[in-house]
Amino acid sequence: MGGDIRMLRSFAGLLVVGTIVAAAPAHAYPDRPINMIVPWGVGGGGDRVGRIMAGLISAELGVSVPVINVAGAASQVGLNKALSEPADGYNIIEITSDSYILFAAANPKFKVADFIALAVVDRQPSGFFVREDSPFKTWDDALQAARSRTLTVAGSGFGTQSDVTVNYFNKIQGLKLVTVPFDDPGLRWNSLLGGHTDLLYAQFGDLESYLASRQLRPVLAFADSRVPGFPAIPTVNELNYRINITHFRAFAVKSETGASRYDTLVSAMNAASQSPDYQKMLADEAAVPDSYIGGQAAQAYVRNWVAGLRDLIAKSSGKNGD
Repeated sequence: MGGDIRMLRSFAGLLVVGTIVAAAPAHAYPDRPINMIVPWGVGGGGDRVGRIMAGLISAELGVSVPVINVAGAASQVGLNKALSEPADGYNIIEITSDSYILFAAANPKFKVADFIALAVVDRQPSGFFVREDSPFKTWDDALQAARSRTLTVAGSGFGTQSDVTVNYFNKIQGLKLVTVPFDDPGLRWNSLLGGHTDLLYAQFGDLESYLASRQLRPVLAFADSRVPGFPAIPTVNELNYRINITHFRAFAVKSETGASRYDTLVSAMNAASQSPDYQKMLADEAAVPDSYIGGQAAQAYVRNWVAGLRDLIAKSSGKNGD
Protein backbone atom coordinates (compact mmCIF):
# COMPACT_ATOMS: atom_id res chain seq x y z
CA MET A 1 0.00 0.00 0.00
CA GLY A 2 2.80 2.41 0.89
CA GLY A 3 4.53 1.59 -2.40
CA ASP A 4 1.37 2.38 -4.33
CA ILE A 5 1.04 5.77 -2.63
CA ARG A 6 4.65 6.63 -3.42
CA MET A 7 4.12 5.64 -7.05
CA LEU A 8 1.02 7.81 -7.32
CA ARG A 9 2.86 10.77 -5.81
CA SER A 10 5.74 10.33 -8.30
CA PHE A 11 3.29 10.11 -11.19
CA ALA A 12 1.49 13.26 -10.02
CA GLY A 13 4.82 15.04 -9.75
CA LEU A 14 5.68 14.10 -13.34
CA LEU A 15 2.34 15.47 -14.48
CA VAL A 16 3.02 18.79 -12.75
CA VAL A 17 6.51 19.06 -14.25
CA GLY A 18 5.18 18.15 -17.69
CA THR A 19 2.48 20.79 -17.38
CA ILE A 20 5.04 23.43 -16.40
CA VAL A 21 7.34 22.51 -19.31
CA ALA A 22 4.47 22.51 -21.77
CA ALA A 23 3.30 25.90 -20.55
CA ALA A 24 6.75 27.50 -20.72
CA PRO A 25 6.82 30.06 -23.55
CA ALA A 26 9.18 29.55 -26.48
CA HIS A 27 12.10 31.96 -26.73
CA ALA A 28 10.95 35.22 -28.25
CA TYR A 29 12.41 36.12 -31.65
CA PRO A 30 15.01 37.46 -31.93
CA ASP A 31 16.92 36.33 -28.85
CA ARG A 32 20.43 36.49 -30.29
CA PRO A 33 22.38 38.56 -32.86
CA ILE A 34 21.16 38.70 -36.46
CA ASN A 35 23.89 38.68 -39.11
CA MET A 36 23.81 41.29 -41.86
CA ILE A 37 25.58 39.83 -44.91
CA VAL A 38 26.95 42.50 -47.26
CA PRO A 39 28.28 40.85 -50.45
CA TRP A 40 30.59 43.77 -51.27
CA GLY A 41 33.85 45.08 -49.85
CA VAL A 42 34.26 47.55 -47.01
CA GLY A 43 34.00 51.25 -47.78
CA GLY A 44 31.54 51.34 -50.67
CA GLY A 45 27.93 52.45 -50.80
CA GLY A 46 26.58 48.96 -50.16
CA ASP A 47 28.74 48.59 -47.08
CA ARG A 48 27.83 52.04 -45.83
CA VAL A 49 24.08 51.56 -46.26
CA GLY A 50 24.30 48.07 -44.77
CA ARG A 51 25.95 49.39 -41.62
CA ILE A 52 23.47 52.23 -41.22
CA MET A 53 20.47 49.92 -41.61
CA ALA A 54 22.04 47.32 -39.31
CA GLY A 55 22.33 49.95 -36.58
CA LEU A 56 18.77 51.18 -37.07
CA ILE A 57 17.10 47.77 -36.99
CA SER A 58 19.30 46.68 -34.09
CA ALA A 59 17.74 49.47 -32.04
CA GLU A 60 14.26 48.30 -33.07
CA LEU A 61 14.84 44.58 -32.44
CA GLY A 62 16.89 44.86 -29.26
CA VAL A 63 19.72 42.60 -30.47
CA SER A 64 23.01 43.36 -32.16
CA VAL A 65 23.16 43.15 -35.97
CA PRO A 66 26.81 42.66 -36.94
CA VAL A 67 27.77 43.34 -40.56
CA ILE A 68 29.66 40.56 -42.31
CA ASN A 69 31.33 41.55 -45.60
CA VAL A 70 31.50 38.56 -47.96
CA ALA A 71 32.85 39.97 -51.22
CA GLY A 72 33.75 38.13 -54.39
CA ALA A 73 32.53 37.24 -57.90
CA ALA A 74 30.34 40.34 -58.23
CA SER A 75 28.42 39.52 -55.01
CA GLN A 76 27.86 35.83 -55.83
CA VAL A 77 30.04 34.64 -52.94
CA GLY A 78 27.83 36.57 -50.50
CA LEU A 79 24.63 35.30 -52.12
CA ASN A 80 25.87 31.72 -51.78
CA LYS A 81 26.75 32.40 -48.15
CA ALA A 82 23.21 33.59 -47.43
CA LEU A 83 21.66 30.57 -49.16
CA SER A 84 23.87 28.18 -47.16
CA GLU A 85 22.53 29.50 -43.84
CA PRO A 86 19.32 28.29 -42.13
CA ALA A 87 16.09 30.06 -43.06
CA ASP A 88 15.52 31.09 -39.45
CA GLY A 89 15.54 34.88 -39.70
CA TYR A 90 19.03 35.22 -38.22
CA ASN A 91 20.71 36.06 -41.52
CA ILE A 92 19.73 39.11 -43.57
CA ILE A 93 21.46 39.83 -46.87
CA GLU A 94 21.77 43.13 -48.68
CA ILE A 95 20.97 42.60 -52.36
CA THR A 96 21.61 45.55 -54.67
CA SER A 97 20.47 46.00 -58.25
CA ASP A 98 24.00 44.93 -59.26
CA SER A 99 23.15 41.54 -57.75
CA TYR A 100 19.53 41.30 -58.87
CA ILE A 101 20.55 41.94 -62.45
CA LEU A 102 22.38 38.60 -62.32
CA PHE A 103 18.97 37.02 -61.67
CA ALA A 104 17.73 38.39 -65.02
CA ALA A 105 20.42 36.68 -67.11
CA ALA A 106 19.74 33.60 -69.21
CA ASN A 107 20.03 30.46 -67.06
CA PRO A 108 20.69 32.43 -63.86
CA LYS A 109 22.49 30.84 -60.94
CA PHE A 110 20.15 32.64 -58.55
CA LYS A 111 16.40 33.23 -58.79
CA VAL A 112 14.17 35.92 -57.32
CA ALA A 113 12.27 33.13 -55.58
CA ASP A 114 15.42 32.17 -53.61
CA PHE A 115 14.95 35.25 -51.43
CA ILE A 116 12.08 37.38 -50.19
CA ALA A 117 12.72 41.10 -49.90
CA LEU A 118 12.16 42.85 -46.59
CA ALA A 119 12.55 46.34 -48.02
CA VAL A 120 14.04 48.45 -50.78
CA VAL A 121 15.81 51.20 -48.85
CA ASP A 122 17.35 53.50 -51.45
CA ARG A 123 17.00 54.22 -55.15
CA GLN A 124 19.43 56.58 -56.83
CA PRO A 125 20.87 57.72 -60.18
CA SER A 126 24.05 56.32 -61.68
CA GLY A 127 26.46 57.92 -64.13
CA PHE A 128 29.58 57.73 -66.21
CA PHE A 129 32.35 59.69 -64.47
CA VAL A 130 35.81 60.90 -65.49
CA ARG A 131 38.75 62.47 -63.69
CA GLU A 132 38.65 66.23 -63.36
CA ASP A 133 41.62 66.56 -65.76
CA SER A 134 40.26 64.05 -68.29
CA PRO A 135 40.42 65.06 -71.96
CA PHE A 136 36.72 64.18 -72.10
CA LYS A 137 35.08 67.42 -71.07
CA THR A 138 31.61 66.26 -72.11
CA TRP A 139 29.80 63.02 -72.89
CA ASP A 140 30.07 63.90 -76.58
CA ASP A 141 33.88 63.91 -76.24
CA ALA A 142 33.83 60.40 -74.75
CA LEU A 143 31.27 59.28 -77.33
CA GLN A 144 33.43 60.37 -80.25
CA ALA A 145 36.53 58.73 -78.75
CA ALA A 146 34.70 55.43 -78.11
CA ARG A 147 33.68 55.24 -81.76
CA SER A 148 37.28 55.13 -82.91
CA ARG A 149 39.19 53.43 -80.09
CA THR A 150 38.58 51.27 -77.04
CA LEU A 151 37.85 53.00 -73.75
CA THR A 152 38.03 51.14 -70.43
CA VAL A 153 35.21 51.40 -67.90
CA ALA A 154 35.70 50.58 -64.21
CA GLY A 155 32.66 48.65 -63.01
CA SER A 156 31.43 46.26 -60.35
CA GLY A 157 31.79 43.01 -62.27
CA PHE A 158 30.81 41.01 -65.32
CA GLY A 159 27.06 40.59 -65.68
CA THR A 160 26.26 43.40 -63.25
CA GLN A 161 24.53 46.70 -63.92
CA SER A 162 27.69 48.44 -65.11
CA ASP A 163 28.58 45.57 -67.45
CA VAL A 164 25.08 45.37 -68.97
CA THR A 165 25.30 49.13 -69.59
CA VAL A 166 28.68 48.79 -71.29
CA ASN A 167 27.36 45.94 -73.45
CA TYR A 168 24.36 48.06 -74.43
CA PHE A 169 26.57 50.86 -75.70
CA ASN A 170 28.72 48.38 -77.60
CA LYS A 171 25.94 46.31 -79.18
CA ILE A 172 23.24 48.91 -79.69
CA GLN A 173 25.22 52.13 -80.08
CA GLY A 174 28.31 50.71 -81.79
CA LEU A 175 30.87 51.98 -79.25
CA LYS A 176 34.14 50.36 -78.18
CA LEU A 177 33.98 50.04 -74.40
CA VAL A 178 35.45 47.30 -72.25
CA THR A 179 34.56 46.53 -68.64
CA VAL A 180 37.31 46.38 -66.02
CA PRO A 181 35.69 44.63 -63.02
CA PHE A 182 36.38 45.47 -59.37
CA ASP A 183 34.58 43.84 -56.42
CA ASP A 184 36.29 46.34 -54.11
CA PRO A 185 34.65 49.75 -54.60
CA GLY A 186 37.77 51.59 -53.43
CA LEU A 187 39.86 49.92 -56.13
CA ARG A 188 37.15 50.76 -58.66
CA TRP A 189 37.30 54.46 -57.89
CA ASN A 190 41.08 54.54 -57.56
CA SER A 191 41.47 52.92 -60.96
CA LEU A 192 39.98 56.08 -62.45
CA LEU A 193 41.75 58.46 -60.08
CA GLY A 194 45.06 56.77 -60.91
CA GLY A 195 44.51 57.01 -64.65
CA HIS A 196 44.20 53.24 -65.15
CA THR A 197 40.71 53.43 -66.66
CA ASP A 198 39.00 56.02 -68.84
CA LEU A 199 35.51 56.00 -67.33
CA LEU A 200 33.83 54.90 -64.12
CA TYR A 201 30.28 53.61 -63.80
CA ALA A 202 29.01 54.44 -60.31
CA GLN A 203 26.27 56.10 -58.29
CA PHE A 204 26.32 59.82 -57.58
CA GLY A 205 25.86 59.27 -53.86
CA ASP A 206 28.87 56.95 -53.63
CA LEU A 207 31.15 59.62 -55.09
CA GLU A 208 29.92 62.61 -53.12
CA SER A 209 33.30 63.45 -51.56
CA TYR A 210 35.16 63.04 -54.87
CA LEU A 211 32.65 65.23 -56.67
CA ALA A 212 32.70 67.89 -53.95
CA SER A 213 36.52 68.01 -53.99
CA ARG A 214 36.50 68.16 -57.81
CA GLN A 215 38.58 65.02 -58.25
CA LEU A 216 35.87 63.41 -60.37
CA ARG A 217 33.00 64.74 -62.45
CA PRO A 218 30.06 63.19 -64.31
CA VAL A 219 29.64 63.29 -68.08
CA LEU A 220 26.39 61.28 -68.40
CA ALA A 221 23.58 60.59 -65.92
CA PHE A 222 21.45 57.44 -65.89
CA ALA A 223 18.40 59.18 -64.50
CA ASP A 224 14.87 60.26 -65.42
CA SER A 225 15.74 63.94 -65.09
CA ARG A 226 18.85 66.01 -64.54
CA VAL A 227 20.56 65.29 -61.24
CA PRO A 228 20.38 68.09 -58.63
CA GLY A 229 23.72 69.84 -58.42
CA PHE A 230 24.66 68.83 -61.97
CA PRO A 231 22.23 70.71 -64.24
CA ALA A 232 24.60 70.68 -67.23
CA ILE A 233 24.97 66.88 -67.34
CA PRO A 234 22.67 65.22 -69.92
CA THR A 235 20.62 62.15 -69.09
CA VAL A 236 20.23 58.94 -71.06
CA ASN A 237 16.51 59.71 -71.42
CA GLU A 238 17.25 62.98 -73.19
CA LEU A 239 19.59 61.22 -75.60
CA ASN A 240 17.13 58.39 -76.24
CA TYR A 241 19.37 55.68 -74.82
CA ARG A 242 17.19 52.82 -73.54
CA ILE A 243 19.52 51.95 -70.70
CA ASN A 244 18.22 53.83 -67.67
CA ILE A 245 18.57 51.04 -65.09
CA THR A 246 17.47 52.19 -61.64
CA HIS A 247 20.10 51.46 -59.01
CA PHE A 248 18.68 50.31 -55.69
CA ARG A 249 19.64 48.52 -52.49
CA ALA A 250 17.36 46.02 -50.78
CA PHE A 251 17.49 43.67 -47.83
CA ALA A 252 16.15 40.12 -47.93
CA VAL A 253 16.01 36.74 -46.21
CA LYS A 254 15.77 33.22 -47.59
CA SER A 255 12.32 32.59 -49.00
CA GLU A 256 11.65 29.70 -46.59
CA THR A 257 11.82 32.04 -43.58
CA GLY A 258 8.71 31.78 -41.40
CA ALA A 259 6.00 34.40 -41.84
CA SER A 260 6.10 35.67 -38.25
CA ARG A 261 9.86 36.24 -38.31
CA TYR A 262 9.63 37.85 -41.75
CA ASP A 263 6.93 40.19 -40.43
CA THR A 264 9.06 41.06 -37.40
CA LEU A 265 11.97 42.05 -39.62
CA VAL A 266 9.75 44.04 -41.98
CA SER A 267 8.29 45.93 -39.00
CA ALA A 268 11.82 46.80 -37.85
CA MET A 269 12.71 48.02 -41.36
CA ASN A 270 9.51 50.06 -41.57
CA ALA A 271 10.24 51.71 -38.22
CA ALA A 272 13.85 52.40 -39.22
CA SER A 273 12.67 54.17 -42.39
CA GLN A 274 10.89 56.76 -40.25
CA SER A 275 14.01 57.78 -38.34
CA PRO A 276 15.98 61.00 -38.90
CA ASP A 277 19.14 58.90 -39.45
CA TYR A 278 17.46 57.08 -42.34
CA GLN A 279 16.38 60.37 -43.91
CA LYS A 280 19.93 61.67 -43.57
CA MET A 281 21.20 58.51 -45.27
CA LEU A 282 18.92 59.14 -48.24
CA ALA A 283 20.24 62.68 -48.57
CA ASP A 284 23.86 61.57 -48.23
CA GLU A 285 23.35 58.87 -50.89
CA ALA A 286 21.67 61.31 -53.31
CA ALA A 287 18.71 58.91 -53.31
CA VAL A 288 15.18 59.84 -54.31
CA PRO A 289 13.14 60.92 -51.25
CA ASP A 290 10.45 58.25 -51.73
CA SER A 291 12.97 55.42 -52.05
CA TYR A 292 11.52 53.18 -49.35
CA ILE A 293 9.34 50.20 -50.27
CA GLY A 294 8.55 47.67 -47.53
CA GLY A 295 7.39 44.07 -47.23
CA GLN A 296 5.56 42.27 -50.03
CA ALA A 297 5.53 45.48 -52.10
CA ALA A 298 9.33 45.35 -52.09
CA GLN A 299 9.28 41.76 -53.32
CA ALA A 300 6.88 42.75 -56.11
CA TYR A 301 9.15 45.67 -57.06
CA VAL A 302 12.17 43.36 -57.27
CA ARG A 303 10.28 40.74 -59.27
CA ASN A 304 9.00 43.29 -61.81
CA TRP A 305 12.41 45.00 -62.06
CA VAL A 306 14.15 41.71 -62.89
CA ALA A 307 11.47 40.69 -65.39
CA GLY A 308 11.74 44.05 -67.15
CA LEU A 309 15.48 43.66 -67.71
CA ARG A 310 15.50 40.25 -69.34
CA ASP A 311 14.82 41.56 -72.85
CA LEU A 312 17.43 44.32 -72.52
CA ILE A 313 20.08 41.85 -71.36
CA ALA A 314 19.27 39.46 -74.20
CA LYS A 315 19.65 42.24 -76.77
CA SER A 316 22.88 43.63 -75.36
CA SER A 317 24.53 40.36 -74.29
CA GLY A 318 27.88 39.30 -75.68
CA LYS A 319 31.52 40.00 -75.10
CA ASN A 320 32.62 43.60 -74.82
CA GLY A 321 33.93 44.99 -78.05
CA ASP A 322 32.22 42.37 -80.30
